[in-house]
Amino acid sequence: MNAKTRWLDTWRARWVGIKRAGELGLSGLLLAVGVVLFVTLLPELPGMVWDALTGDEEVTRTLFICAVGIAVCVLQWRWRMALYPQLRRNAAKEKTL
Repeated sequence: MNAKTRWLDTWRARWVGIKRAGELGLSGLLLAVGVVLFVTLLPELPGMVWDALTGDEEVTRTLFICAVGIAVCVLQWRWRMALYPQLRRNAAKEKTL
């Protein structure tokens, strides 16, 4: 193996590591956004539920959007191996070792 292909292989391995770290960082950031959304919504939840039950459509829409946002953030973390291809490749590689 000559020096040029070794150099290319080294940079290819580094790029794979950078992509994996980026995907893991993005999934962690989205999970943190979901947690912040949940913590922010929690103190207002009793009043919002009461207003939604009395027929306020805007509060109902807000509750629905917040619930969907939290669910998306949590589910993308739970299924991160399926959503981010670099994480999936490394997980398959670790299972075979």
